[in-house]
Amino acid sequence: MKIDVSYSDYSQLLAEFQQNNWVSSYRKGLYTQNSWHSPFMVGRSRFFNLAPDLKIHDWIHTYTEDWEVVERGSQPMPVVVVFLMQGCLQGTYRNSSYLHKISVEAGNNLLMCTGQTKQNTWYCPQSLYSKTVEVVVEAKRLVAYLSQSHLEHSHLEHSHPEHNEQSNHASTLSTLQKVLTQRLEQPYFHSGVTTPAMQMVLHQYLHCPYEGAMQQMYLESKAVELIALKLSQIQQMTTQTSVFDQRKQRSLKSKDINRIHYAREILLRDMANPPSLQQLAEQVGIGDYKLKQDFRRTFGTTVFGYLRSHRLECARQLLIEQQMNVSEAACFVGYSSLSKFTAAFKRQFGILPSACSSSKESP
Repeated sequence: MKIDVSYSDYSQLLAEFQQNNWVSSYRKGLYTQNSWHSPFMVGRSRFFNLAPDLKIHDWIHTYTEDWEVVERGSQPMPVVVVFLMQGCLQGTYRNSSYLHKISVEAGNNLLMCTGQTKQNTWYCPQSLYSKTVEVVVEAKRLVAYLSQSHLEHSHLEHSHPEHNEQSNHASTLSTLQKVLTQRLEQPYFHSGVTTPAMQMVLHQYLHCPYEGAMQQMYLESKAVELIALKLSQIQQMTTQTSVFDQRKQRSLKSKDINRIHYAREILLRDMANPPSLQQLAEQVGIGDYKLKQDFRRTFGTTVFGYLRSHRLECARQLLIEQQMNVSEAACFVGYSSLSKFTAAFKRQFGILPSACSSSKESP
C-alpha cells in the first residue's frame, strides 16, 4: 500500500481512517491515544502535547502488509528525535539538491531536522513489529538551548583559558544551530546508540506514575532530559571522531558494517558467557584490532563497554519488573560476584540494584 500525503493533510487523513473504522481515538487532557485496526497496520499510538513547542509520542505497531508513506511539505518542520526500541526505521529524504538515505535499527536513535521544501519516504515492511518513542521540539526552543550553551562556554573561554577544550566541544553543535537559525537547504541528521541513560529515561516516560498536572510536569522533564542526552551524545561522538579518527576518517563499507552488527549479535546472544575479543573477531572474520576500531566507530563505545551496559540494563529491567531478585539478576546477566555487580550497577544508574527491586512502577 502506498500513501502520498502533504503535512497539512494529516488531520484529514486520520479523519478518513476513523470513518472507515480503521482508527479509534481516545482523548483526555493533554493525552490522545489512537488504536489502529486497519488492513495495513495494527497497534496503538499515544500523543502528549506537553507545550505548544514540545511533544512526546510513542508507537507500538505491526504492519500487516508492505506500506510506503510519501510525505511532502514546504513549511518549516520541528526537530524530531526518534528512539527505536524495537523494529527499524527506513526511508529517504529528498529536496531539490540533496538526497539522504535513513536506516536506523533497534537500540539506536536519530535526530532529524529536515527544514523546508522536502519529501520524506518511509518504508514499512510487512510483519515488522515496531516500538518507538519520539520527542518533537520546535526549532525556536532548541535554538534557545543551544544559544545558552554557546554563551556559557564563550564566557568560560574568555575568563578561564583552560576551558578552551570545553568551548571546542560546544562548537560541535554549531552545524545544527546554523541549520535551525539560517534555514539552510541542507538538512541535519544524527544517529547514535541509545545509551543506558537514555534507556532509563525512556522507561520512566513509558511507566509514568502520575496523572493530571503532575503527569504533565513529569513528562515534560523527561522529554527535555532526552533532548539534553541526545545533544550531549552529538557533542561526545563528534569529539571522539576528532580525537581518534581525524587523519583516518572514512566511511565503513557495507560488508564491514554487517560484520560489526553480526559481532554485536554474537556478543548479546550469550551475554552471560561471551566470547573473548579474539574469538569474536575470528567468528566474524576480521582482526581483533579492526573489530575494536570499527565497533567503536559504529556504536560509539568499546566492545565490552557495550556488553556491560547491555547486561546492566537487562538486569535493571528484570528487577523493575520483579522477575528476579538482585542475586538472580546478577547471575543471569553474567556477574559471578554480587559486590562487583552492585558496584557496576551503581556506577551506571546512580542507585543500588535493591532500589529497583523494591519499587513498583505503573504499567
